[in-house]
Amino acid sequence: QVIVGHSERRTDQHETSADVAAKALAAQGEGLKVILCLGESLETRDAGQALDFVLGQLAESLPQGAAADWLSIAYEPIWAIGTGEVATPEDAQEVCAAIRTKVAELYSGDLADGIRILYGGSVKSGNVAAIMAKEDVDGALVGGASLDAEEFTAICRFRDHLQTS
Repeated sequence: QVIVGHSERRTDQHETSADVAAKALAAQGEGLKVILCLGESLETRDAGQALDFVLGQLAESLPQGAAADWLSIAYEPIWAIGTGEVATPEDAQEVCAAIRTKVAELYSGDLADGIRILYGGSVKSGNVAAIMAKEDVDGALVGGASLDAEEFTAICRFRDHLQTS
């Protein structure tokens, strides 16, 4: 599995959404599964333009022939990557639901229903259960917390937290 469109590549390497779509198709052509990352900066969020920005990225980055058997989408707000800041479960739900709706508009309801939409951005054992409880969040894209075996194991066992909370 490969990640395309991560904010660091988009920003530091100046990858365009067209580049991201091409990389996703190339990876799929080699038999790889793809995680397509989308996310806004803090400035964009504070300006009230987060949804428009993320949905614009999606429209421009979603490759032709996208299919749920090889493509997942990760909403990973730039302001939450490695900062300790995390979207509220409600914020994650809002954006993930909007992504799902946009996929249905661009392609089909079947693709929207079948595609996995992940949340990434300072996912920790203490917040993953609440995020994963949201209807349109199908998984988590875990970054730095995956470097700590105990923390990552606790994240993977998020269902244990759902039962006790």
